Amino acid sequence: MSLRKVLLIDDDEAVNFLNKKKIREFDPACEVITTIDGQDALNYLDGTDACPDVILLDLNMPGMDGFGFLKKYKEMGKCCNESKVFLFIVTSSLRNEDKVQAATSGLVNGYFEKPLSENQIKIIDRLFQ
Repeated sequence: MSLRKVLLIDDDEAVNFLNKKKIREFDPACEVITTIDGQDALNYLDGTDACPDVILLDLNMPGMDGFGFLKKYKEMGKCCNESKVFLFIVTSSLRNEDKVQAATSGLVNGYFEKPLSENQIKIIDRLFQ
């Protein structure tokens, strides 16, 4: 795996644990940062010099949800403009409206059902080969 850093954004600690475990099983050297909502993720990004390679974003979260994060992330400009960061939605929402809104954001590279599968991790990894 060529990933160096992945940012998980999900309010469900169990999902974060499972996704982090699956990513680390695929590549033990990958750094995985977990945040609990959009604002927590924006705070992390604002305070770091090194953007993640991949952001995995849930849509349905209390506080700032995934679409709120996308809006503020785009306004922030950091990471989405400075370097190529791949952003994937990882959610339990199968609503077509959510898929369309994510696809038209201009930031989302894919839409996965949670939790992550090994195949989904392989799809992400192929982007770095």
